[in-house]
Amino acid sequence: MKKTLLRDIANAFISLPKGLAVTAKNWLWTRPSVTEQYPEEKPKLPERYRGVPSLPVDPKTGLSRCIACGACARICPEHIITVIADKAETPKDRKPAQFDIDISRCMWCGLCTEVCPTRALIPAKDFELACYSREEMVYHIDDLMRLGGEISEEPDTENPSTANERAQSQ
Repeated sequence: MKKTLLRDIANAFISLPKGLAVTAKNWLWTRPSVTEQYPEEKPKLPERYRGVPSLPVDPKTGLSRCIACGACARICPEHIITVIADKAETPKDRKPAQFDIDISRCMWCGLCTEVCPTRALIPAKDFELACYSREEMVYHIDDLMRLGGEISEEPDTENPSTANERAQSQ
Protein backbone atom coordinates (compact mmCIF):
# COMPACT_ATOMS: atom_id res chain seq x y z
CA MET A 1 0.00 0.00 0.00
CA LYS A 2 2.79 2.43 0.93
CA LYS A 3 4.78 1.53 -2.21
CA THR A 4 1.90 2.45 -4.54
CA LEU A 5 1.31 5.70 -2.63
CA LEU A 6 4.97 6.64 -2.94
CA ARG A 7 4.96 5.70 -6.62
CA ASP A 8 1.87 7.89 -7.24
CA ILE A 9 3.51 10.86 -5.51
CA ALA A 10 6.70 10.40 -7.54
CA ASN A 11 4.69 10.20 -10.78
CA ALA A 12 2.89 13.44 -9.86
CA PHE A 13 6.21 15.27 -9.43
CA ILE A 14 7.38 13.94 -12.80
CA SER A 15 4.21 14.49 -14.85
CA LEU A 16 3.44 17.99 -13.56
CA PRO A 17 6.61 19.60 -15.02
CA LYS A 18 6.09 17.70 -18.30
CA GLY A 19 2.58 19.13 -18.68
CA LEU A 20 3.72 22.63 -17.75
CA ALA A 21 6.53 22.41 -20.32
CA VAL A 22 4.05 21.63 -23.09
CA THR A 23 1.85 24.54 -21.98
CA ALA A 24 4.82 26.94 -21.84
CA LYS A 25 6.04 25.84 -25.27
CA ASN A 26 2.65 26.54 -26.87
CA TRP A 27 2.04 29.75 -24.93
CA LEU A 28 5.42 31.48 -24.98
CA TRP A 29 6.59 30.57 -28.45
CA THR A 30 3.89 31.56 -30.88
CA ARG A 31 2.92 28.50 -32.81
CA PRO A 32 0.28 28.65 -35.51
CA SER A 33 -3.22 28.10 -34.23
CA VAL A 34 -5.06 25.03 -35.46
CA THR A 35 -8.44 26.03 -34.10
CA GLU A 36 -11.21 26.26 -36.70
CA GLN A 37 -13.95 28.83 -36.23
CA TYR A 38 -16.51 26.29 -37.43
CA PRO A 39 -19.89 27.88 -37.90
CA GLU A 40 -18.44 31.06 -39.38
CA GLU A 41 -15.72 29.41 -41.45
CA LYS A 42 -16.38 26.08 -43.12
CA PRO A 43 -13.46 23.61 -42.99
CA LYS A 44 -11.60 22.84 -46.19
CA LEU A 45 -12.54 19.28 -47.11
CA PRO A 46 -10.09 16.94 -48.83
CA GLU A 47 -10.32 16.73 -52.62
CA ARG A 48 -11.50 13.11 -52.53
CA TYR A 49 -14.05 13.61 -49.73
CA ARG A 50 -16.96 11.19 -50.16
CA GLY A 51 -20.15 12.82 -49.00
CA VAL A 52 -23.80 12.13 -49.68
CA PRO A 53 -24.42 10.78 -53.19
CA SER A 54 -26.09 13.65 -55.03
CA LEU A 55 -27.43 14.51 -58.48
CA PRO A 56 -25.82 17.63 -59.98
CA VAL A 57 -28.01 19.71 -62.29
CA ASP A 58 -27.12 20.70 -65.85
CA PRO A 59 -27.51 24.50 -65.94
CA LYS A 60 -28.65 24.42 -69.58
CA THR A 61 -31.59 22.06 -69.08
CA GLY A 62 -32.23 22.30 -65.33
CA LEU A 63 -32.23 18.48 -65.08
CA SER A 64 -29.75 15.90 -63.89
CA ARG A 65 -27.91 13.53 -66.22
CA CYS A 66 -29.56 10.51 -64.57
CA ILE A 67 -31.16 8.11 -67.07
CA ALA A 68 -32.83 5.99 -64.38
CA CYS A 69 -30.91 2.85 -65.33
CA GLY A 70 -30.93 1.63 -61.71
CA ALA A 71 -27.29 0.54 -61.66
CA CYS A 72 -26.71 2.48 -58.45
CA ALA A 73 -29.66 0.79 -56.75
CA ARG A 74 -28.48 -2.67 -57.81
CA ILE A 75 -24.89 -2.23 -56.61
CA CYS A 76 -25.72 -0.61 -53.26
CA PRO A 77 -24.79 -3.13 -50.52
CA GLU A 78 -27.36 -1.64 -48.13
CA HIS A 79 -30.18 -1.39 -50.72
CA ILE A 80 -30.99 2.18 -49.72
CA ILE A 81 -31.44 3.65 -53.20
CA THR A 82 -34.83 3.60 -54.93
CA VAL A 83 -34.99 4.53 -58.61
CA ILE A 84 -38.24 4.51 -60.58
CA ALA A 85 -38.11 5.65 -64.21
CA ASP A 86 -40.79 7.74 -65.83
CA LYS A 87 -42.55 6.61 -68.98
CA ALA A 88 -40.56 7.84 -71.97
CA GLU A 89 -40.90 6.98 -75.63
CA THR A 90 -37.18 6.40 -76.13
CA PRO A 91 -34.62 5.15 -73.60
CA LYS A 92 -32.52 8.24 -74.33
CA ASP A 93 -35.28 10.51 -72.98
CA ARG A 94 -35.81 8.46 -69.81
CA LYS A 95 -35.49 10.36 -66.52
CA PRO A 96 -36.15 9.29 -62.93
CA ALA A 97 -39.70 9.85 -61.69
CA GLN A 98 -38.55 8.90 -58.20
CA PHE A 99 -35.00 8.83 -56.84
CA ASP A 100 -34.63 8.34 -53.07
CA ILE A 101 -31.61 7.63 -50.88
CA ASP A 102 -31.90 6.76 -47.18
CA ILE A 103 -28.67 8.26 -45.87
CA SER A 104 -29.28 6.99 -42.34
CA ARG A 105 -28.06 3.57 -43.49
CA CYS A 106 -25.48 4.74 -46.05
CA MET A 107 -21.95 3.35 -45.60
CA TRP A 108 -20.38 6.12 -47.76
CA CYS A 109 -18.65 3.44 -49.81
CA GLY A 110 -19.02 5.30 -53.12
CA LEU A 111 -19.99 2.24 -55.17
CA CYS A 112 -23.11 3.98 -56.46
CA THR A 113 -21.08 6.89 -57.83
CA GLU A 114 -18.51 4.62 -59.46
CA VAL A 115 -21.04 2.48 -61.32
CA CYS A 116 -23.09 5.37 -62.78
CA PRO A 117 -22.67 5.24 -66.59
CA THR A 118 -23.49 8.93 -67.11
CA ARG A 119 -21.61 10.21 -64.03
CA ALA A 120 -24.90 11.65 -62.82
CA LEU A 121 -24.37 10.54 -59.23
CA ILE A 122 -21.47 12.27 -57.48
CA PRO A 123 -20.43 12.65 -53.83
CA ALA A 124 -21.50 16.01 -52.44
CA LYS A 125 -19.19 18.20 -50.39
CA ASP A 126 -21.84 18.76 -47.70
CA PHE A 127 -21.16 17.20 -44.31
CA GLU A 128 -23.78 18.91 -42.15
CA LEU A 129 -26.42 16.19 -42.15
CA ALA A 130 -27.91 16.51 -38.68
CA CYS A 131 -31.69 16.21 -38.48
CA TYR A 132 -34.39 15.50 -35.92
CA SER A 133 -36.16 12.46 -37.38
CA ARG A 134 -35.46 9.44 -39.53
CA GLU A 135 -37.90 10.63 -42.18
CA GLU A 136 -35.67 13.67 -42.77
CA MET A 137 -32.78 11.34 -43.59
CA VAL A 138 -34.50 10.06 -46.71
CA TYR A 139 -33.33 12.36 -49.48
CA HIS A 140 -35.65 12.68 -52.48
CA ILE A 141 -34.69 13.78 -55.98
CA ASP A 142 -35.17 17.49 -55.22
CA ASP A 143 -32.92 17.27 -52.15
CA LEU A 144 -30.27 15.37 -54.10
CA MET A 145 -30.32 17.92 -56.91
CA ARG A 146 -29.99 20.77 -54.40
CA LEU A 147 -27.00 19.05 -52.76
CA GLY A 148 -25.35 18.29 -56.10
CA GLY A 149 -25.22 21.87 -57.30
CA GLU A 150 -24.49 22.45 -60.97
CA ILE A 151 -22.52 20.22 -63.30
CA SER A 152 -19.04 21.61 -63.74
CA GLU A 153 -17.42 21.19 -67.10
CA GLU A 154 -14.25 19.40 -66.04
CA PRO A 155 -11.61 18.06 -68.42
CA ASP A 156 -11.75 14.86 -66.33
CA THR A 157 -14.56 13.36 -68.46
CA GLU A 158 -12.50 10.60 -70.07
CA ASN A 159 -13.42 6.95 -69.80
CA PRO A 160 -11.80 5.35 -66.71
CA SER A 161 -10.75 2.28 -68.70
CA THR A 162 -8.73 4.39 -71.16
CA ALA A 163 -7.12 6.23 -68.25
CA ASN A 164 -6.11 2.86 -66.73
CA GLU A 165 -4.70 1.66 -70.06
CA ARG A 166 -2.71 4.84 -70.49
CA ALA A 167 -1.34 4.57 -66.91
CA GLN A 168 -0.27 0.95 -67.52
CA SER A 169 1.49 1.79 -70.78
CA GLN A 170 3.68 4.45 -69.10
